[in-house]
Amino acid sequence: MKQTNRILTAALFGLCTLVASREAAACTAFQLQARDGAWIYLRSMEFGFPFHSEVLIVPRGTEYTGTAPGGAPGLAWKSKYGLVGPNQSVATSLVADGMNERGLVVGMLLFPRYAQYGAADPAKNDRTLGSWEVASYLLSMCSSVDDARKALTDGSVYVANAEFTPFGMILPVHYYIADASGAVLIAEYVGGRLEFHEDPFGILTNSPDFIWQQTNLLNFVNLSPVNVPNAEVDGRRIEGFGQGSGALGLPGDFTPPSRFVRAALFSHWATPGATASDAVLAGFHVLNTFDIFAGAIRANSANLPASGEAFLDSKKPQIVNTDTTEWTLAHDRTNLRTYLRTYESLTIQMIDLKQIDFSQPGLRQIELDKAFNPVDVSTTAQPLGSDSK
Repeated sequence: MKQTNRILTAALFGLCTLVASREAAACTAFQLQARDGAWIYLRSMEFGFPFHSEVLIVPRGTEYTGTAPGGAPGLAWKSKYGLVGPNQSVATSLVADGMNERGLVVGMLLFPRYAQYGAADPAKNDRTLGSWEVASYLLSMCSSVDDARKALTDGSVYVANAEFTPFGMILPVHYYIADASGAVLIAEYVGGRLEFHEDPFGILTNSPDFIWQQTNLLNFVNLSPVNVPNAEVDGRRIEGFGQGSGALGLPGDFTPPSRFVRAALFSHWATPGATASDAVLAGFHVLNTFDIFAGAIRANSANLPASGEAFLDSKKPQIVNTDTTEWTLAHDRTNLRTYLRTYESLTIQMIDLKQIDFSQPGLRQIELDKAFNPVDVSTTAQPLGSDSK
C-alpha cells in the first residue's frame, strides 16, 4: 500500500516547530530495568495544544516517501517491520514515538536552537529524509540500535534541512534509540553533522545538547535518596524536618536541564521491582513527577512570535498555556508491550504487540480512553472481620 505522508507530517511537525519557536519543549525520556531483565522505556509528551492521539498500527509492507528540501520527493522505502505508537489528529498516519515488533524504540524529542541537518543536495534527493521522518524510517527498517546506527551512517540515508512547506520551518529534533538489549543511543544533528552518544543514563530531554546535559549532572553529585544524618552544633542536636533531606537542592522546575537531572537521579533511585509489570508501574510513578498540568507553564502572547497566534482564540495579547502533558507511555522492549495514559483519563491502557497481525495490510488505529471515569465503590462495602478492632 502507498503511504504518502509529506503533507500530513509537514502539518503536524510544522505545529511542533511553532511550539519549539515559543521554547515549549518539555518531553522527558528514561528507562528502567526489572530484576527479571526486562527493559522498559518511558516517556512523556508535552505540547501546547491537544493532539487527540490514538494508537496507530503500521503493518509490514507500508510504503513511504520521504521529503527533500523544496518539497521534492525524497527516499522511498517499504517497511520491513511492523510498529505501534501514538499518532496525532493532525497526522493520523504518523507516530512521533514508537516500538516495532523486534523491540526497537525510537522517540523524537524537540531540540530547539541546536538541531541542524545537511544542506540541500538534489543529487541526494533519492535518499533524503526530513528530520521528522527519521523515526518512522528507523522503526520500520531496523531491529536494533546497531542497525539504526548503520542505517544513519552507511550512506543510504541523508537527513537534510527540509522545510515544512505550510510553515516554512525546519523541525529541530534529536532521537532516543533503544532496543531489547538495553542499549541506548542518542542521535543529534548539530552543525550539519550527525553525532552519536552512548547513553549510560538512558536519559533524554531537550536542549542543550546531550554532552552539556551529561556534564551538568556533575553539579548534583551530592544528591542522594538517603536522608542526611542529624547534626550536633555546640552541643545542641539539630534535627531535620520530615523526610527527603538527601535530595535537598534537587532542581524542581520544568526546564530541560532540570528535568534531565531529575530523570537521571529518579530512574537510578527507583525500585523497579521483580518483573516487567513492576517496572512499568514504577516507571509511571516516576513519570508522575514530570507531569505538567494545564496552567503550570504559561506565556504572554504579546512576547511570542507571530506564528504563536495559531494557538490563540484571539490575536489580542493574553496569557496562554504552552505545554501540558498530552500522554505518557511505557514500551516494554523485552515483552513487546506498550502502555499509555492520556491526560484526560489517567487509566493505563496496554497494547500487546505479539497479538497484532503485522502482515495484515492497511493502517489501523486503536482509540484511547480519554474520559475521566472514577470507579464508584460506594456500594462495595463488606462487613469488617470479627477479629478486627
